[in-house]
Amino acid sequence: MYQGPLCVDVSRNYADEIWDASQKRAVAAIGDAIVATLPANEAADMLGQLPPDMSEAQRALLREYAQMKFTDVPDAVNMMAMHLVETVSFKLRYLMGVLLKFLSTRAGCLALTGSIGPVWELDARTIAQALIRWRDAPIELLRLGQFGLCGVTMIVFYRHMERANAALGYPTGPSDGWKHPPGAGPQEPKPHYAFSFLNDTLPRERSDTPVVWEADVVIVGSGCGGAVVAAYLAERGLRVIVVDKGLYVRPEDMPMTQDFAMEQMFERLGFVPTSNLSLAVLAGSGWGGGSTINWSATLEPRHYVRHAWATQYGVPYFRSSEFAQDLRSCAQRMGTTTQIQHNKANSLLLLGGQRSGQPVATVPQNNGDTLHYCGQCHFGCPSGHKQSTVMTWLRDAAEHGAQFVVHCDIERVLVEGGQATGVVGAVRGQRVVIKGTKAVAVSAGSINTPAILLRTPELRVNRQIGEHLHLHPVAFVHGFYEQPIDPWKGPILSSVSNAAELVDPSGWGARIEIMVSAPSLFCALLPFDGALQHKKVAARYRYGFTMIVIVRDRDAGRVRLDKYGRALLDYSLSKFDEKSMLAGVLRATEIHASAGASMITTSQFQAPWYEAPQSGPSEQPVVPETWMPGSHKFETVPPQRSLTEPRFVAFQRQIEKIGFQTLRVILGSAHQMSSCRMGAHPSSSACDPLGRVRGVDRLWVADGSSLPEASGANPMLTILGTARGIARNMARELGVATPSDLATTPVAHL
Repeated sequence: MYQGPLCVDVSRNYADEIWDASQKRAVAAIGDAIVATLPANEAADMLGQLPPDMSEAQRALLREYAQMKFTDVPDAVNMMAMHLVETVSFKLRYLMGVLLKFLSTRAGCLALTGSIGPVWELDARTIAQALIRWRDAPIELLRLGQFGLCGVTMIVFYRHMERANAALGYPTGPSDGWKHPPGAGPQEPKPHYAFSFLNDTLPRERSDTPVVWEADVVIVGSGCGGAVVAAYLAERGLRVIVVDKGLYVRPEDMPMTQDFAMEQMFERLGFVPTSNLSLAVLAGSGWGGGSTINWSATLEPRHYVRHAWATQYGVPYFRSSEFAQDLRSCAQRMGTTTQIQHNKANSLLLLGGQRSGQPVATVPQNNGDTLHYCGQCHFGCPSGHKQSTVMTWLRDAAEHGAQFVVHCDIERVLVEGGQATGVVGAVRGQRVVIKGTKAVAVSAGSINTPAILLRTPELRVNRQIGEHLHLHPVAFVHGFYEQPIDPWKGPILSSVSNAAELVDPSGWGARIEIMVSAPSLFCALLPFDGALQHKKVAARYRYGFTMIVIVRDRDAGRVRLDKYGRALLDYSLSKFDEKSMLAGVLRATEIHASAGASMITTSQFQAPWYEAPQSGPSEQPVVPETWMPGSHKFETVPPQRSLTEPRFVAFQRQIEKIGFQTLRVILGSAHQMSSCRMGAHPSSSACDPLGRVRGVDRLWVADGSSLPEASGANPMLTILGTARGIARNMARELGVATPSDLATTPVAHL
């Protein structure tokens, strides 16, 4: 039975719900071995390797940081329990409890660590050494435990320990850097629309009688799919209600702190792990969906992707002039621009890419034709420059009479006589029914759209719902430099290398881009190799940045329901797609080296470190004449490292040897696609080529789950354009099409 969403309540005693006293003591001991107080000699080692130009003020904070430990976080053990309850499956949570119980006994601790326990009687170094050994243990329980405990410990500590963030150089106060971009005048915020919500009409006291709302069309989801559909249909005179389970955050309250933003604006506290912990998915879950926390990249799908979707999947729309116009229309609505002032990280990608002969380019931004110099928009955009759906299509819908509901978790679609008639859900425990007298559109994203449909009994005949999940799996390549990079400043993702885009000539490969930056994200992506090593690397945080290698995955996973009716993701990186990832990672290391990085590593376990020769660069620093306009003007141009230097060659060979097997590397994903894909054949697609769900009439899907397969580039614009096409199909079927809607013939229903 569906038990509703996982509601975050920081006052809730999660730890007592899942652990006994001994398990809680074990968690505290393990956490304090991962983020540990360094003894005097190790603290001196860490402080002795800091960059020479680091300020004395930051050095003082780092001396304090050396003494910090996990349990310095208030209620740290309960925070750890919260993350396990809210994010991982019941099975994984149970296995973690078993592991902690073993470690709470003398014999169990001896078997798992080599030392007589319980674990809280061991010193931090002994526990850390055991955790490192578990990475390669033949027992899966130990590998899962090491992976989960290390990752969640880092997340909890760096999200909630403000003094640690300050020690690493990360700003802990209000973010207003966007107001004063380098080389430009002061920037002003854009006006925001004052939304109103039907939540205000709910009874003060919860009632057993469902509250009923009615519209012509009910749309589940306010992201890049649902918002476009809502605006399109509302502009044509239909009564529209948009429901979203997320939180509405006022622009003046953005960007939020790491802990609040990740816990309230992202799905499951910011990380949705796959069932086998092979990777963690980052997905938006607030008002505006993924567009609110998107990194501004606005890219069209490649021609070979459109060709494949039209020919292999029987959706001619993707090669039509309609689709091209839909993409242009959406890009224009967002004020997409390439007039960008790149930050240091993106400038170094462009510099290193050009020095090493890679095809690099500027990534268009949906910034409303403004100079948007904000590196924290993944926590919400305070300026209103980023044109999320909140700033655009949701406002358009509101101005044409659409109504909205937030905090509304939808359980399933209502079906009568083979037709969708609405949805049923709850707002903070109050049962609600939202009727759609003419149509229902589910646009809840590639995780929750299939979950809603799978919870709808009448759709059990549609065996394709939840299948073909693509995630654009991501590997991480970290580079550290001799000058501060401050990767949280400026545009997040404004450059790309396409050097590994066609590892397989049929259209499969990887793109290399810049990742968003915050200590809780950065530190969680560092494989654990001891407390000293972790703090030494973290201390150089502001001197580095991370490249992401985004794989266009050919092979897919699926979405299914757990025993509570919640979405569970099954996914593993295939051998085929691993080749694309390897090629992308190698090219990313070459960019870092060519851009002048002094140290480079990856997110692989037992990852090698490349340290550039101390004798100096192989060539004098050179800035290519073709370096992209808008690149940062460095006072000291970083040197170019040799890609044939023996240590670098050996470094790349070791990366290739280690590979990317599950639980041997930290992988992520920020794009979810294709879990209810459109296609001509019922045997391989949940929806028909118009976007209608097979098995129930008057039911549509319009979001990333509609795409036939991985887009290969940030899918935001592709989803927006596709949703506009599906909205036009809905308008035609509902009899509200305008002359322009009827100007072309829709694809035949197959």
